[in-house]
Amino acid sequence: MKNLQNESFIIRFLKAAASPSGICRYGHTFSWLQLSFLFMFLTACLMAPLTVSFMKMDRYSVASFMPSAIQQVHDQFAEQLQGVQIRNGKLTGGKSSERIEVGQHLLAVDRKHDFQTSGENGRLKVAGYDNAIIFQSDQLVITDQNGTGFSVGYANLDTELKEPNGHDVVALIDTLWLAQYKPMIMVLAYAVIFLIQLFLTAVLAGGIWITTISNMISIASYKEAASMAICASTLPAFTAAAVGMVHFDLIIVLLIHSCGVTLMIAFAFRYLAQTRRHNGNLHSGGHDDKSAVI
Repeated sequence: MKNLQNESFIIRFLKAAASPSGICRYGHTFSWLQLSFLFMFLTACLMAPLTVSFMKMDRYSVASFMPSAIQQVHDQFAEQLQGVQIRNGKLTGGKSSERIEVGQHLLAVDRKHDFQTSGENGRLKVAGYDNAIIFQSDQLVITDQNGTGFSVGYANLDTELKEPNGHDVVALIDTLWLAQYKPMIMVLAYAVIFLIQLFLTAVLAGGIWITTISNMISIASYKEAASMAICASTLPAFTAAAVGMVHFDLIIVLLIHSCGVTLMIAFAFRYLAQTRRHNGNLHSGGHDDKSAVI
């Protein structure tokens, strides 16, 4: 029988990923270093649609996590921003610097920094107000009654609000926030995908290894169990990445991947069970044994 170890790493990986039988035959041929590389490669495949999606994104809905503050934006406030220009990280121009106060809600253009904030970024507060949207000369301050609050720089945005309405102001806020916090969102999303992939692989590998106690299948080591779990995730990862490239939805991508891995593992178990039953028939004197004796 040909020594499977003599085949190149790429060939072994492709054969292991192609079918449940390949997963079982080549599971013992990978080293821990190779398995680590494969795990990172497949995780990167799952992250690829996310990266493409973020590169295309030019704004993020701040209303999804600061709804009360965004709901206060209206056309009257937008009129105060008429003629406002943002150049080289500074806010200039505009009709007036009046404030609009309704109860504990504040909308203002504050070029003189009359309003002071407290707390760390992400949990900023403006004293005396539950919700506040303040356009200062060098930053936008937005706080929500749910405790969320950010200071957002104008960065390299080059724009002028000629005849804005409330929708235009909200779009500007969304654009400014994403421009500053896109790296943070991407890192968090990458971390979520990595941890889910790591957890799923560890659970599957542990489950496969535990089955050796009941002699359901024959696995020589935990490394072989981990190899089966990683190889079983190859086709689902490629499929999920392809679907994500067409239309990205993180939940759908992860659902396709997790369901696909589960199915591949189930098919691999079925293959191992059939192989063991076939070998058992041979050892107990099946038709092949009788033919050999004759």
